[in-house]
Formats: sequence, C-alpha cells, structure tokens
Amino acid sequence: MSPEERVREWLEIALEDLEVARLCIRAGKFLHGAYMCQQAVEKALKACVTALNETPSPVHNLPALAREAQVWEDLDAQRRRFLRALTAYAIEARYPERKARLAKLCTASEAERILAQSEEMVTWLEKESRERLSRSKPS
Repeated sequence: MSPEERVREWLEIALEDLEVARLCIRAGKFLHGAYMCQQAVEKALKACVTALNETPSPVHNLPALAREAQVWEDLDAQRRRFLRALTAYAIEARYPERKARLAKLCTASEAERILAQSEEMVTWLEKESRERLSRSKPS
C-alpha cells in the first residue's frame, strides 16, 4: 500500500470518528463524544506521521504523537493544552473511578467545545498530511 493510501485510510477513519462524536453529543453521550474526538485527533496525527513515510507508534498520548508527527513545535500554547487535556479522554475514561470524574466535567457545553476544537485540529492535520505528501512526490 502506498503512503498516499495509508494516509487516506487514517484520515477517513478520523473523519468517521468525528461523525460518531457528533452523533454521541447530539444524543447526550458527552463523555463518549469526547472520547471519539480524541480518537479522531489521534488518527489525524497518525496520518501526519504516515505522510512522513513512518509508521506511527501504537500510543494514545496526543502530545507524544504530535512530536512524532513533527507538528508539536507548530502548535500554539492553547492547542498544546488542548492535546494534553484531550488525551485524558482516551486514557482516564477507561477506568471506572476516573471515568466518573471525567463524566462530571464533560458537560454539553464542554463536549461542544471539544468537538469544535477537534474538528479544527483534524482539518489542519489533514491539510498538513496532504501538503507533506505533495512535497514528497518527485517533480
């Protein structure tokens, strides 16, 4: 499979995860929606790593993936904080005692904010992945 095909696969899954996040949030499943946002951003970051012709690490830590994707330095402080916070929805939401705490924090307005920022991040990462692929093609 070509790098372009692998990047396309990651991005398709990221966009599908965003759609599931929207559905969860509309249904009042805010914590599940936030988790799907984390998954979408994770897959978009893995697309960026793949666009570097590398195999992404099997991790859920978004700041670590952003470094691996070589985009961390391009992010402002607000986006870095967002990636750190969003990581909790993949890791802490798996444990009952932590999940209950996160569920209290993840209100409707918080879930909508997470969704909006995730959509922005995925759009930017998708553009970055495509630009990397076009730069790597022989002229």
